[in-house]
Formats: sequence, structure tokens, C-alpha cells
Amino acid sequence: MKERDSRLAGLSVTGDLMSLVSSYVSEQRRSVPAVLSREGGARRLTFDEWWALLDSVRDGLGSSSIGIDLARRVGPEHVGVIGYLTLSCQTVLEAFQYFERFQTLLYEGPKARLELRDGLAGLVWDTSFGGSTRVSDQVILGGFVTFLRRMTGQSELTIERAETWWNDVPASDLFERHLGGSLVCGASANALWFDANVLTLPLVSHDDVTFRALNEKATAALANMPDLGRFADTVRQLIIERLPLGDADQSAIASRLAMSERTLLRRLRQSGIGFRDLLGQVRVELAQVYLRDKHLTLSEIALLLGYSEQAPFNRAFRKATGKTPGKWRAEFKTV
Repeated sequence: MKERDSRLAGLSVTGDLMSLVSSYVSEQRRSVPAVLSREGGARRLTFDEWWALLDSVRDGLGSSSIGIDLARRVGPEHVGVIGYLTLSCQTVLEAFQYFERFQTLLYEGPKARLELRDGLAGLVWDTSFGGSTRVSDQVILGGFVTFLRRMTGQSELTIERAETWWNDVPASDLFERHLGGSLVCGASANALWFDANVLTLPLVSHDDVTFRALNEKATAALANMPDLGRFADTVRQLIIERLPLGDADQSAIASRLAMSERTLLRRLRQSGIGFRDLLGQVRVELAQVYLRDKHLTLSEIALLLGYSEQAPFNRAFRKATGKTPGKWRAEFKTV
């Protein structure tokens, strides 16, 4: 996985993250020109700008732990309406469900989904848009843990483990200490796993009136956002639905969207990804889900992914992950 994937670079993150960086730099009593030049701006930042900002702070302060330092400070004021909305929910489960619905307000591109597995609940991020940066991912993953503690009022709450697709991360020992659980590098996706009972915990700031008002505000904000990554998400969902039917080529998807293939490809390019790349990424992601099911044979998985036989599935999966499906399944069982 490479950092700063071009498919992600032009998509955006909330401008409220600027206040997180600005307050952190002020606490250090240091001046970072890149931060000063952006203070007061409320517009959204592209991922390219966000990455450059984090680079400037790291270099300006000479610190390898800024991802962790920022993650420890994350509050609702740094993530906009979605932060205050989730705080007003009744339980952790409800907060995660509304986060899933409105996460585009925080960042476009890769989406997190809630999964349950072997008594654990996890937020697992898809890989459709490629890699961000190690520091940015530390802010996101570590920030979620900080926010979970704030929501529940349990400052000592820990997770079971965090998984990152990077083979290494800066200041990994400090990062693991902040998470309160083990850190697994070189995973198939970024994820946070915790005891499923955490989902039932009540939130200390729950308020029905506030929730209703913020839900309306978030719904309106999402409707007013530019298309960009949301179109790719729509295509991605259609591919997932049509793959088992063997009907997920660009002609079929364009037809389902009532547009020409040319329009489909153009709008995907505007989202920063091509159809072939998106199809390949969805197949790999689904393959990794299916491979966790010991009852599915490799041939059955190949058919579910729209391959006519197992050999092309093996080749595509190995090219994308560096491992055969069989080896990936065997290694997953040992995690």
C-alpha cells in the first residue's frame, strides 16, 4: 500500500480539523507558517492539503508522534455536526450507526462499516480509495478511541486491537499505549475491534431534542455536499449487488444508472477512480470477507465474485495482495 493515493488526494475532509491542528500547535508555543496561513478558514480541505498540513506540523515541531498527540485531543468541535450528533445518541451502537450514515461529512472516500465477529464489534474501513498517510490514519483511528471514551464517560475504556494496513507506523509503542489494546500492522484494512458489549453502553450526553435538531442539520448538510466520492460509492454498491449475478461489467452498471458508459466513466474519473480499478478493489474486499467464512470453497468464492472459474480469481487476488486466496485464508485464521 502506498501513501497519498491519487484516488483519494482530491477528495475532502472537514475544515473543522483545522482547529484541532491549530490548537495543538498553539499549545506547543511554536509557529508553523502552514497552520497560520489557514487559520480562520472554514472551507473543506482536500486530502492533499490535509496531508501537507500534517507534514508541516511534523517537520515544524520535529515530532514523530503528532498523529497520536492530535488523536488524544479530538473533540466534537473538531469534527463538525457529526461529532455533536453522535454524542447526543442513546448508545454506542446508535452513535456508530449515525456515524456510518453521515461519515462523508467528516471525510469523503473510504467508508467505515460496523462488523460483528467472534464476540467483537469492529469498525472496518474499506480500501476502495487506496492509502492516506500513516499520520493521518493515526489521527483517525486514535481519534475514534478518544471519542469513544468521551461518549461513554469511561476514560480508561480500551479496545481489543487496532489493525492497520501499514507495515509500520510512527511511534508505534505510544500509539498502542493510547489505544489500550494490541496494534496489528500489515492487515488487510484499517480497523478497530472492541468487546461487542461496548455497543450497549449508554452515552453521557444523550439528549433527544438535541439529537433531532442535529439529525436534521446533518441530513441537510449531506444533501448539499458536492457529488465527488458519493458517486463512486453508488457504483461500488451496485457492483456488490450485481457481482453474484455475473452482471457487474461497466455496460450493465451504466444501464442500471440510466446513463451511457461514457458518462459513467467520466463521472468516475471525476471521483478519482476508474471503473476497472473500482471493480478490482471491490472484488478483493469481498474476497477477504468471503475467505473468513470457512464454509465457502475457493471455487464458490470465485463464482460469487463474478469469475467464471477459480484461476483468474487466484491471479487477481495474488496481484492485489501478494498472496494466494488460500494463503490469505490460512494466515487470517492465525490472527
